[in-house]
Amino acid sequence: MTLFKRLVAIVSLAGLTLVPVAGGVRPAPPSPAKLLARHVPILVLHLAERFSPVPVEGFLADSDLQRKTETGWENVAGPLPSGGADLRLDQRLCRAIEGVVASPCYAAAEAAHGASPVVYGAAFKWKNRIDLQYWLWYPYNDYSPTIPAGDLWQVHEGDWEAVSVVLDLRGNPLVAGYSQHRAGKGREWVKVPKRGARPLVYVALGSHANYFAAGDQPLDPRTYEAVLIEIISAHGLKPVDRTGNGRIVKPRLIRVGKRSPGWMAFAGAWGEEGYAHFPGNKPLAAGLGPRGPAFHPQWRKPVTDVLSWPRG
Repeated sequence: MTLFKRLVAIVSLAGLTLVPVAGGVRPAPPSPAKLLARHVPILVLHLAERFSPVPVEGFLADSDLQRKTETGWENVAGPLPSGGADLRLDQRLCRAIEGVVASPCYAAAEAAHGASPVVYGAAFKWKNRIDLQYWLWYPYNDYSPTIPAGDLWQVHEGDWEAVSVVLDLRGNPLVAGYSQHRAGKGREWVKVPKRGARPLVYVALGSHANYFAAGDQPLDPRTYEAVLIEIISAHGLKPVDRTGNGRIVKPRLIRVGKRSPGWMAFAGAWGEEGYAHFPGNKPLAAGLGPRGPAFHPQWRKPVTDVLSWPRG
């Protein structure tokens, strides 16, 4: 009797089954659902952070749907439409023009819904790669380069951030990409901080940009507006994001698709006009809130967009 036959006999007596892997049938790779559940990011917030990633339903309940007319923004009848690129959501309870002073209002409005943290997940296959995307929704962005926030700040309603994990077709992680302002940074998986298979994400105070470590994170002109970096520096301040070792958040995963749930198909802005304030000036309008996940380059060009980000 050969050694292999003896092993088969021993395993059979023990009630077990041999599964050949070398030169035979390989186990099927995990399903997209299992992969998404395996790599849900763990967030590390700054000690002074007011907001955590929450379900969008609270913000939707507190918002008016609006269209711009010759006389200004006017409410339009709901429900939230598919498309609607000319529309915006306006959280009716708080005013972004008040800047960082409005942060307690936005925090209280969200707290009234009593929702626990969530992350929205979707899996994409492109050529020989799989892209796991995790989308995080914050009701308010209240960035300031100082702690506590001073007279220089940038705010906007609604804040969509994202974490991607790129894998091979066997489900082995290769690269992680963390969103930061206009783009993001990538890092080889072996160098990504993690707990088990879950990447650790250090969330910047106020801006909710995502980083690979705690501490002061210099703003990078490849991912942040260079002119704003210059303005911050001109006022004698450090142009940095600030991350720290504060509250640990393990969000619940909710899977989404291009049109499911229905709000994923809304092409309008998730927030009224944002504002930037510099000492000695009135708040300056700085564009509407962000578009939803399905209208970001990361979603439209899975894998390739994240892999184009600079290494961080």
